[in-house]
Amino acid sequence: MAVVTGAASGIGLGIARAFADEGLHLVLADIDRQRLEQEAERLRSSGSHVEAVVTDVGDPDAVQALAERTMRRFGAVHLICNNAGILRHGRVWELPLSDWDAVLRVDLLGVIYGIRSFVPLLLASGEEGHVVNVASMASVVPVPGIGPYNVSKHGVLALSETLQAELAQMGASVGVSVVMPGRVATRIGQGQGPSALAPTEPGVIEPAEVGRQVVRAVRHDRLYVFTHPERIAEARARFAGITDPQ
Repeated sequence: MAVVTGAASGIGLGIARAFADEGLHLVLADIDRQRLEQEAERLRSSGSHVEAVVTDVGDPDAVQALAERTMRRFGAVHLICNNAGILRHGRVWELPLSDWDAVLRVDLLGVIYGIRSFVPLLLASGEEGHVVNVASMASVVPVPGIGPYNVSKHGVLALSETLQAELAQMGASVGVSVVMPGRVATRIGQGQGPSALAPTEPGVIEPAEVGRQVVRAVRHDRLYVFTHPERIAEARARFAGITDPQ
């Protein structure tokens, strides 16, 4: 069974639907109660076994309660997807500290809390498991105007790499994937700057496609997942500049 945070919309919902298509039982977590219940009911109507849990991933006690409720409902967990994220726009020296706190609390600490609460359960099961952390292309190619998001997603990438190395050291049968989406048709940032991306815009993909890519990554135990392979050249250029400065 799988737990997905930020599952009421966007990439999280796309991943949850892809997991449901694979026959997985689901626990959907989100802070938006109304949308969460609506999407959970849609999945139930399609035959999926779904539990919806209103969760603030920036609260470690709430994430721990999510893990405990998952175990009570299903008795096991095999896959945790730390996806929940928010965005704030502005120059790094002008953004209020409250915006920095809000983004880092959800986008980075939320992933840390998810790992702390769920990885021990994955290990204790003795079965194969997987951790999916949703980062961003911004984790390898920073974007001006969204500094807190860039910082948090760099942290998610480093955290995922560290987690994978530590699990491999102990010979655990738990894999890790870090997803680095490019432009996806989601609501993130709506009301904070540019409006939601439309799937008809060049280079924009649907959340369902991200979900399908995540399923393939889990199945093949891939650490790095670029949803837009054509943008890998940007990451190479950035790292070339770091390792061979002019």
